[in-house]
Amino acid sequence: MIRVDQAGAVRLGRQRSPDKHTGRHATKYLRAANITPAGLDLSDLLEMDFTPRERQIFALVDGDILLTEASGSAIHVGRAALWRGEIDPCCFQNTVVRFRPHLALSRYALIVFRHYAASGVFAHVARGVGIQHLGASRFAALHFPLPPQNEQQRIAVAADRRLQDIRKAETLLRSALDRLGEQMRETLAAAAAGELAEQRPDQAGDKRLHDLASGRSGGPQGNPLDVIERATEAEDVSLGPLPPGWRWVRVAAAGEVTLGRQRAPQHQHGPHMRPYLRVANVFEERIDTSDVLEMNFTPEEAEVYTLKAGDILLNEGQSPELVGRPAMYREEIPGACFQNTLIRFRAGDGTDPDYALLVFRHYLHSGVFRRIARWSTNIAHLGLERFRALLFPLPPLEEQRRIVAETRLRLTSISAQIQAVEASISRLPEMEAELLAAAVTGELVEQDPADETAAALIERLGPPPSESRPANDVDKRKEPPPVTVKRPSASRRQGPNTDLAEVLREAGTPLKLPELFGQAGFDRDEPEHVELFYLALRSQLGSAIRQVRDGVENAELETIDAA
Repeated sequence: MIRVDQAGAVRLGRQRSPDKHTGRHATKYLRAANITPAGLDLSDLLEMDFTPRERQIFALVDGDILLTEASGSAIHVGRAALWRGEIDPCCFQNTVVRFRPHLALSRYALIVFRHYAASGVFAHVARGVGIQHLGASRFAALHFPLPPQNEQQRIAVAADRRLQDIRKAETLLRSALDRLGEQMRETLAAAAAGELAEQRPDQAGDKRLHDLASGRSGGPQGNPLDVIERATEAEDVSLGPLPPGWRWVRVAAAGEVTLGRQRAPQHQHGPHMRPYLRVANVFEERIDTSDVLEMNFTPEEAEVYTLKAGDILLNEGQSPELVGRPAMYREEIPGACFQNTLIRFRAGDGTDPDYALLVFRHYLHSGVFRRIARWSTNIAHLGLERFRALLFPLPPLEEQRRIVAETRLRLTSISAQIQAVEASISRLPEMEAELLAAAVTGELVEQDPADETAAALIERLGPPPSESRPANDVDKRKEPPPVTVKRPSASRRQGPNTDLAEVLREAGTPLKLPELFGQAGFDRDEPEHVELFYLALRSQLGSAIRQVRDGVENAELETIDAA
């Protein structure tokens, strides 16, 4: 077991600064955004000026390992990728740490670092407020398991082969998931086209359907003009010809359609507070009750907006691919009402609610709802009147029930298969983590006594070659200096002022965290500055300075003696 900086040379990239945006030596460079879970993404490389001397220091060579130095999430810190000389010349920014292998082979070192990312080693050593930083010095000091070089090669070959097997399994599983999704969509389409349940001649003249056609009992908003006899008049629905005994009707004829109550400040309090559902609660075929809000509904309003078992709620405003997403209310929250981000469909006498839900799910997946929606920016609105006028395939009531029963059987089977495939996919990261752990603990391949030992390898190759630094280049691997409370004069001070109380006194007013950071002279693009500011803040908070307002992002700080 050795240190990372014994296995190879560690360097933090060059800081990006305004004076380097242009120059005679514009050079492409990598930043953290170019390191993805799938490897390097070179489609969006930026340029800045690197002098010939700086290129010698920060240029990438084939076999370098690149790691993300900073991320908004600790679990993404240290994400690693192998540089294969894709672009020459190419350098790297200080959001990236470069590891140049010496005792370790590149492919083996990549396995070690991927193991550290997957097992949480990098997340454990990361530091920072908001943005988490790996830190070149902390990375360099980590332990590195060093096998004989021949064994490193065998480990890399075996691990790559098994990782390819995992990738292939994931591809096949996702393909199966896509096929199951297509089966689900085909099943819904077949249900709405009368292709799932046997048609019985004795019900081709269902009296309820003829009553609907005559406008006598088709639903609360029935109208004889709503019945369309020929499928050619419903081409916008794209369902094709209907089976015998079926009719096209408008949605408004199949049931009662209502838009929910608008949310307004005057309804946030009152004597008749009721829970209500909104678009965030309505997913496909399920109601999520984990975050239900309340507002005031008068008794008269409650009569209109209170939900009943069997009501179908549809997303009125959503992203284009999800607009119209439907679910049935099954009294998950008794007495709940609904907001105007939802449309309620309450089935009429001749419509089975479960059958209506199947039709609406079909319309969601086949793009019918998307086609009739109107868009504002990135939000699509189904529209109450457009939904009411939409065509609806209506079979005899008994046939609707047979369709529901058959469709439910098929969808239950498909759903069980989807759950099994998703469970297998969710297991793959754990399998990969177990493989990487085995690779770096000597459990993946056989050891060969004839191999040159790691100790002999270290003695033969020695430490990594030292890298010269350009003028004024800062050694990024040094630990940040300790926080001091010494107060040098402003004229003699160089670098950021770690005496945050002095900065606040000079400002003469409480400062928000970003303002204090800037006025103290810290550079947000310099990872060590962020860490130094955090250390200074932690050491002085409660003794010399205090927080004025609650919250992290908008916190204001003042000196304690200012009170």
